[in-house]
Amino acid sequence: MVDDNERGFRRALIEASAHFGLDHERLEPLGGMTGRVFGTDDVVLRLGSPETIAHELAAANAASVAVPVPATLGTFVPTDGGPWAASLIERVDGTVAADLSGVTAERAFTRGLACGRAQAALWTVTAPPAFASIDGERSLLHLDLHPLNILLGPDDRVTAVIDWTNAAAGSPDYDRARTSAIFRLDPHAIPLLDQPVWRAFLAGWTDGANLDEASTAARIWACRFMLHDLQHRHPGDALDHVRHELEVLEEATESAQSVP
Repeated sequence: MVDDNERGFRRALIEASAHFGLDHERLEPLGGMTGRVFGTDDVVLRLGSPETIAHELAAANAASVAVPVPATLGTFVPTDGGPWAASLIERVDGTVAADLSGVTAERAFTRGLACGRAQAALWTVTAPPAFASIDGERSLLHLDLHPLNILLGPDDRVTAVIDWTNAAAGSPDYDRARTSAIFRLDPHAIPLLDQPVWRAFLAGWTDGANLDEASTAARIWACRFMLHDLQHRHPGDALDHVRHELEVLEEATESAQSVP
């Protein structure tokens, strides 16, 4: 049975498609956890709440002075005040950085280095004034930067950084800690750590963005963020390793503070 929310979404999808002159039946789902993303040959249609769409566009527009982002071709907000808005985005050439099939360890390091340097370039941008700051600082943070959110060209250069839903303001340490946690603690990423090519890719990214320099406070924040973000997708004990890391970090902080 289709619930009211799903019917509302389907209606918004059809209306947004018509607004942009697209055939909604030709759209292919591309994934996305906080919004719903669809694509055709040369464009991507992203649906989300009006607030989410506006936030993503503001982040991408600010980031565009430092890193490549897909061009926004238009937006759609329903006139009836419905819960779904949409943005139409160009479909950029490139493959996700996570695709390392047939790649040597040396080239994987180069690809990871390009991703890390793009992340570091992002921190030179001041976040939009409306963005909340984690710690009072104003660098633009992606906060979900992982190999599925960066596209690379055949020359291993970054062609696009995508998915700005979590963008915020703060110290670069928080973006470092968040990306590091995704690589090391996300249940989907942990098995990849046994693969030499993947480890080389991670080493390159770590060098490019100085991921190892994340402060203990930022790493604690990243663990809490991950637990909140993944709790519904990984129930039971699947996140116990994240809880353990959080406890170790908090105990280390308490011990350091207790030293006279």
